[in-house]
Amino acid sequence: MKLYKFKYLMILFALPLCFTACEKDADQWLKDNTTIIGKLPVITSLRITPTQANNNVTAGQNVRLDLRFWSDDPIDKIELKAAVGTNPSQVVSTTLYQKAYSNISKTDSLLLNYTVPNVSAGTDINMEVVVVNKNTLTKNSTLKLTVR
Repeated sequence: MKLYKFKYLMILFALPLCFTACEKDADQWLKDNTTIIGKLPVITSLRITPTQANNNVTAGQNVRLDLRFWSDDPIDKIELKAAVGTNPSQVVSTTLYQKAYSNISKTDSLLLNYTVPNVSAGTDINMEVVVVNKNTLTKNSTLKLTVR
């Protein structure tokens, strides 16, 4: 009986010690084991300018894409990619970031030119713009063009 009381007494003393070991901030492990590299860029819009009905384009036409974007972290470059038909996406152009802030839209703006290749009518061209921050985080936006 004395042994039973002794074990019970030891458990009562050990229990508060277990809880005091857990008093450390619950998020401390996460803070100690993660690295914050920055924030993602934001793309607010990607469109053809001047606007064309249903994004229909003709073969050989020079298309101007209007990109509106911003980022809290420094931007490194903007890549324009195109996938013609079922072909894989290829980089068309890479533009280093230059500040072009608009007070009206509260974004940076960039006009990108793309010449539509000579392909048959009905071919879809998937345009993709990738904004790359200096912290290597990226954001992309797509736009589908149809050759008429």
